[in-house]
Amino acid sequence: MESQSVLLRIRKRTMPECLSGYLFIMPFLLAFLTEVVNLPGIIKYTLDLCWLLLMIFVFFHKNFLIEKKIAPFVLFVCVYLLYVFVVYLFNFQSPFYFLWGVRNNFRVYAAFLSFAIFFDEIDANFLLRLIDVIFWINIAVTGYQFFILGYNQDYLGGIFGIERGCNSYSLVLFAIVLSKSLLSYMNDTEKAIPCFLKCGAAIIAAAMAELKVFFLFIILIFAIAVILTKFSWKKVVLFLFVSLVFVFAGNLLTAIFGEDQQISIDRFYQLITASNYSSYNDLGRLTAIPTISDSFLKSWPDRLFGMGLGNCDTSTFAICNTPFFETYQALHYSWFSSAFLFLETGYVGLMMNNLFFIICLILSVGKLRKKRNNILFCQLCIIMSILCIVFTFYNSSLRTEVGYIAFFILALPFMAQGNSNIQ
Repeated sequence: MESQSVLLRIRKRTMPECLSGYLFIMPFLLAFLTEVVNLPGIIKYTLDLCWLLLMIFVFFHKNFLIEKKIAPFVLFVCVYLLYVFVVYLFNFQSPFYFLWGVRNNFRVYAAFLSFAIFFDEIDANFLLRLIDVIFWINIAVTGYQFFILGYNQDYLGGIFGIERGCNSYSLVLFAIVLSKSLLSYMNDTEKAIPCFLKCGAAIIAAAMAELKVFFLFIILIFAIAVILTKFSWKKVVLFLFVSLVFVFAGNLLTAIFGEDQQISIDRFYQLITASNYSSYNDLGRLTAIPTISDSFLKSWPDRLFGMGLGNCDTSTFAICNTPFFETYQALHYSWFSSAFLFLETGYVGLMMNNLFFIICLILSVGKLRKKRNNILFCQLCIIMSILCIVFTFYNSSLRTEVGYIAFFILALPFMAQGNSNIQ
C-alpha cells in the first residue's frame, strides 16, 4: 500500500511541488551533468529560476496563507533582507553586486520555505530514503575515482565531481546520512548492520578524501544523538564499532598521506586554529575575523555592519565580480562563510545568519518535547542546526548548491503532516 501511495503521489504533482523536487535533486546531479554529460555550467542557474518561481507561488498565490509554524522564518528572512538593504544604501557600489549577494545568501532560505510549505511528511520520508540511495552511489563513485582514476584529497568528490574543494560537498551528505542512521538505530527503527555499514563506508571515504574534520563531526553527531535518545546498550556497541573504524581510517589516512596527517587531538587543534589555510598570506578559519577587523573593518561601525552585501563577492559574470575580490582574492576569504559574512554584513549579519539556525534548534527542541511532530525529523533538525553553525566557520558549502540539501533537513519539522495546503 505504501509503494502504491508513493507512486500515486509521484504522478499527481502541482507545479510548486515539482519545482521543489527539482531544487532538491539537482545538487546531486550538477557535477554529472556538467563534467560527464558536458552540459554547459549555466545549467546550475536553472535552480535560481526555480526558487524565484517558488517564491512567486508562495507570496502571490491567491490562497496564500503563512502558517504559524513557518511565520518566525518568514519574519526572520524579511528582517534580515531589510537589514542588508539598509546597510547597502550606505555602502552603495552597484545594484548588480547587491542582487548577486542576495542570490548567494538568501536562496537557501527560499529553498527552506519551499520545502516546508510544499512538502509533507510522506514526501520527506521518501526523499530521506532517496538520500540513502544517493549516499551509496556516492560511495561507489568515490571508490572509482580514488582507486581507478587516482583522485584524492580536495579533488575526491564522488558524485559532486573532481573540482578542487568538491570533497566538502560529500561532507554535508555524509553528515546527513550518518545523523539519520545513528538516530534511527538508537530509536530502534534501523537495524545494526545497515547503520554500521554506513558509518564504516563514510569514515573510510572521508579518510580517502582527507576530510579529517569529519572525524570531529562523527563525534559531535554521536554525542548529540546520545543526548536526544534513550539509553540502551546499542549505544555502547555502536561506540565500540565506530572507535574501531576510527582506528582503521586513521591508519589509512596516515598510510596514504603520511605521518603528518595522522588523527590526533593536537592535529585537530592545529587544523582549527591555524593562522593560514593553504598559503602563508591567506586567512585561517578562526583567525579570519580578527584579521579582517585589523585590515579592512577598522572602525566599530564597519565591524558591526560590514562593507555591504555583495560588495566583496565573486562571479563568473563580470558585471557581478567585485573590485574587492579581484584585489584580495588571495586571502581566500571566500572559502569560509563566516569571513564572507563578516566582511559584507559585519558582526550583526554574522549573528543574524546563525540566528536562523538557533531558531530552528529552539523550535525543534520545543516540538520534540511536546511530541507533536515526527521525532526523527526534530532530532535531525537539531543536529543539522548545530552542524550548520560549524559549517559557517569551517567552509563555504552552505553558500553552494549543496546548501539546499542541508536546509531541506532543517525544514523537516515544519512540513505538513498531510498534503500541502497550497495547491
